Amino acid sequence: MTLYNVPLLMVLSFLGLTLVVGLYGTQKAITFRKYAVGNKRFHTTTLVITVLATACGGGMLMRELPNIYKYGIHHIAFLLIINAMKDYIISLLGFRMGPFMTHFSIAETIGSVYGKYPRVIAALLSICFSIGVVAIQINVMSLAIGMCIESIDPRIVTVPATLILIVYSMFGGVRSVTITDILQFITIPIIILLIIKFVFVKIDKSFLEVALLIQKQEKFQFSRLFQFDKKLLTVFLNSLWYGFFLYPPVIQRVYMSSGPIQAHKVFLRFTRFKVIILGCIALISVLVFIGDPTLPLTAIWPYILADILPVYKGCLVIGLLAMAMSTVDSSLHTASIMVSHDIVESIRGVKSVSYVHQLRLAKLTTLVLGLLAMTVTIYYPDLFKLTNFALTFLISFFVIAVIPPFILAVFGFRGSTRTALIGIATGTLVYFYSERWIEPAIGIPFKFFALIANGLAMIAAHYLLSQPADKGWTGNNNQQKRMQQLIRVFKKYKKSIELE
Repeated sequence: MTLYNVPLLMVLSFLGLTLVVGLYGTQKAITFRKYAVGNKRFHTTTLVITVLATACGGGMLMRELPNIYKYGIHHIAFLLIINAMKDYIISLLGFRMGPFMTHFSIAETIGSVYGKYPRVIAALLSICFSIGVVAIQINVMSLAIGMCIESIDPRIVTVPATLILIVYSMFGGVRSVTITDILQFITIPIIILLIIKFVFVKIDKSFLEVALLIQKQEKFQFSRLFQFDKKLLTVFLNSLWYGFFLYPPVIQRVYMSSGPIQAHKVFLRFTRFKVIILGCIALISVLVFIGDPTLPLTAIWPYILADILPVYKGCLVIGLLAMAMSTVDSSLHTASIMVSHDIVESIRGVKSVSYVHQLRLAKLTTLVLGLLAMTVTIYYPDLFKLTNFALTFLISFFVIAVIPPFILAVFGFRGSTRTALIGIATGTLVYFYSERWIEPAIGIPFKFFALIANGLAMIAAHYLLSQPADKGWTGNNNQQKRMQQLIRVFKKYKKSIELE
């Protein structure tokens, strides 16, 4: 074996280890609940790790590096602030999820408040969302392999990697997904620290020299944050739009929590760690810019990988594979729940579906959707084209149609089916109109306002149209009031200890 084959051997060993760990975590599910959300006795740290592994996919690293390089301090500020805000909102949602903690998915929560048709829409759009995310991550795996192991066709490794995660996701359910997420998450800080080291060595400058050079670069000067222009507005609206991308697999971790308090703790800690990871990604991009401020965006990764020893290339491709695989398996698992639970119950109109049939359908769904996502990557081998297609046709519709009614429901709004459908239709029309006419005319992204239109249309429909007597806003229930009292008491106790 030549030294050049070391990365391939390292990747194959990692894939074999992932398969062994995933199958080791397989446990026969005696109920569909156990397959979907486990025993709801996961340790808080375990849930934090699996949320981080799911949210921090390879696509995030591949996408944000060039964005920060291109937009500078504006993108860094909005990236950190908007993501912290989004994840904090999820922690608030988790705290108020008491009435819905027995559910399996976001679609079931939508259905419990708004009825069957919104539930079906939410499930179908969640499935489309998952296909888009899985296709992007598979493309990231192929791209990472192609960059680091140039001697082989990337598909030789990408296809087995995808089949491996499909296998353990099918048979192990949420337990296997969680265990492999822990393994895969270990590689995330390793890859980020390695990239920082490589780029820092490449530019051959001290931290003080880097800081002085950054101050001289107009793109990264803090004073630019307060210079309002059309470019700044575009970056802000895009960041705000992505800030409402509440991934179904991430929301799924709320239902895996033992209760609202644990869900609240999980996402508070997740918010802190994710901001640190994003800060490290921003540092990498800044260092690359200091090293060469004239690079085209497509040359950023070749610049990082130039002159790196094969063993380190193997570490990098393993890290990117792990980041992508941890997102893919969670997305496939969530989509399988939507099909076997939400779609089936909505069509049959009953809740008592045999768990054996549900499990079989969930496993078949995992297989079919995984293979379908692989097919999508064949037609869209370019990552940026695939991302644009997925965002436009698969992911955006879920965000526009599902997120506003879900947030309203969690915060106490109880609307009718008609109210929800009016909001979904309004948000979708505003999105189509903005994509077709407004954005090309003014050059400013208008998609975020489709979310606002959905929520406002639902509230307007509720108050302008006749509604059943049981619909409207609900206050905090007794459980939520007790939790708020316990949190206040705990904070006072903690503060008194600190004063002593």
